[in-house]
Amino acid sequence: MINVGLFFGSKSVEHEISIITAHQVLNFVDKNKYNIIPIYITKDGKWLTGKILEDLENFKNLERLEKKAKQILSISAKDGKLILHSSIKKITIDVCLLTFHGSNGEDGSIQGMLEFLNVPYTGCGMYSSMYTMDKVITKLILKEKNIPVVDFLYTNKKNYTNDFLNHCKEVLEYPMIVKPARLGSSIGVKKVNDKCELEEAIETAFSFDDKVIVEKWIDSRELNCAVMGYKNIVVSEIEEIKKQKDFFDYNEKYVQKGKKFSNHIIPAPIDENLKNTIKSIARDTFNALECHGNIRIDFLLSKDNKIYVNEVNSIPGALSYYLWQMSGFTFSQVIDNMISIAFEAFKDKKSKIYSIDTNLFDLKVEK
Repeated sequence: MINVGLFFGSKSVEHEISIITAHQVLNFVDKNKYNIIPIYITKDGKWLTGKILEDLENFKNLERLEKKAKQILSISAKDGKLILHSSIKKITIDVCLLTFHGSNGEDGSIQGMLEFLNVPYTGCGMYSSMYTMDKVITKLILKEKNIPVVDFLYTNKKNYTNDFLNHCKEVLEYPMIVKPARLGSSIGVKKVNDKCELEEAIETAFSFDDKVIVEKWIDSRELNCAVMGYKNIVVSEIEEIKKQKDFFDYNEKYVQKGKKFSNHIIPAPIDENLKNTIKSIARDTFNALECHGNIRIDFLLSKDNKIYVNEVNSIPGALSYYLWQMSGFTFSQVIDNMISIAFEAFKDKKSKIYSIDTNLFDLKVEK
């Protein structure tokens, strides 16, 4: 049986969404194939494990949960396996299944640590995770590859001046959409109609991130699809999000109660030509950003049927299982595929050369 470390939580405003995704995995994973070991990173950075983490109800009382869970005191690695050391025992992990969302988990930080420790993990690699987390870098790469994105400008906190507001008006014109550059779940996102609103929205976005992206507003439909694979790529069915507001915000996604996924129309009511074009762009985006694993790509479809890549999620909420279910995959099969891809990517990584057998200190240097 394969020991799978299920990682979730971390220091992120999307912390709770990560907990939900992890428990969806716990409910649907094939326990005849995998021994699932939950590893929860708290908002202040503690690493916890134990059976208490397997019940979502226990997260309603975090103080009690932290007292009952076992704290991981240190980590190491040997022979491609991650070793977790608690005060009670040593836990060996064969592969890490990452269900983080947002900063300090989806952004390449944890991936970089696992790369250094030389252990397999699910999802995009370190660089790809970093690219896709940063909306500015994503759009710059896609633009270079002639993949359509809406017009945008960006700034960071240390260089931000009033001149940027004027530049936005000249280049993009109102209305615009303002976003923290490295955040998901539509947190900190605002539509603006004048300079006063723009300034206020940028300040709000800066409270979440040091970099802000401002995009031209397009009256559009929102379409999504998932892409999964490594060397062979599969694209899911396409969905349409029926928005109650100008864009699908955090409140609509997670806070409002009502029928689950009642605002998701799968398959999207679009013609075959448009569907094929979106799937082709999805494949190109997956490759341009050097992705592997299971991602979700969000698109905008304008009134004149122009398609734009809006955002890329390297670890999508619920692992986009609802899109894969409509494409003939069960949730457990999605998890199987993600783990298989992790091992395949790790096998390729092991074939790389990381050192050269030369000792510079043995070389004689002429004075």
